Amino acid sequence: MFNKNSFQKRILFVGIPDMAYIGLDGLLMAGVNIVGVLGPKKDHNMYYDFKNFVLSRRLNYIEYDELDEPQLIEKIHELQVDAAVVCSFNYKIPKALLNSTKDGFINVHPSMLPKYRGGNPYSRVIMNGETETGVTIHFMDESFDTGDIIAQKAYHIHSKATMGTLFNELNVIGIELLLQVLQAYEVQELPRIPQPKGDFVSGKGLYERDTYINYNNTAEEIERFIRALNPFIIANTTFRGNLMKIVKAEVASDAFCIPHPAGTVAKIEDDKFFIATAKGLIAPTVMQFGSFFIGDSKDFLRIVNPKIGEEFK
Repeated sequence: MFNKNSFQKRILFVGIPDMAYIGLDGLLMAGVNIVGVLGPKKDHNMYYDFKNFVLSRRLNYIEYDELDEPQLIEKIHELQVDAAVVCSFNYKIPKALLNSTKDGFINVHPSMLPKYRGGNPYSRVIMNGETETGVTIHFMDESFDTGDIIAQKAYHIHSKATMGTLFNELNVIGIELLLQVLQAYEVQELPRIPQPKGDFVSGKGLYERDTYINYNNTAEEIERFIRALNPFIIANTTFRGNLMKIVKAEVASDAFCIPHPAGTVAKIEDDKFFIATAKGLIAPTVMQFGSFFIGDSKDFLRIVNPKIGEEFK
């Protein structure tokens, strides 16, 4: 438990939903002295929702158009901010803003840096079959996720983890670790551990083209891919010219199945259908088929009536 009277440092909170909702409330409940909040730009689709959320907490919401505008920098100086904390912010923070606080900007990143720098480490670690990830608290510099490390905590990835479950677990761990860092910051300078140089596996975000299933991968890889996009993005494919979103799927062996080209329906049972891959079969179990329905494999068989050899693209 944190003593609410122990937080005296003047903290600027910076973030974009959804992590910012969780982060801001977590700090408030612990008693962190938040003197201002920076949210998304005015053209962001979450601008009004987050602004109203902040105002409902009776906090100082700071308006801006550009992160390096003199009016914004002056506002931060006037607030006499000791440090800023960042919970998910997909704008690059300019040097003028980084230098506007006494001790800099502290970021919560959901991976064990330097691995998985970027905007979507949640999906990437699942896609890559990692068994461990974690949270890093680090100072920010002018690049994404390259600043000196303050603290880290590892986390074991469950074999059936989705983007959503991992997001929720790492948010809880991240806020707990951030609070420990801020409590230490009240009485001492924070450690600075430079990140090693070199090339590391990326946690970059996904474009729409990256959300389509590649049936030339193995069934295990495709099943991980589907979990890695569930529920915020959702894996895409097409069938008979209709977009199909696959939320959940199972892996099956193709040992007792006549070989079929990757991406084609290879087997149909009473309540399941199986798609051929480079190795093994993938059986979608929860899906949305165009504008026809959201349902399970039974619904797909009953409504769509796929045939052996038909192709998913």
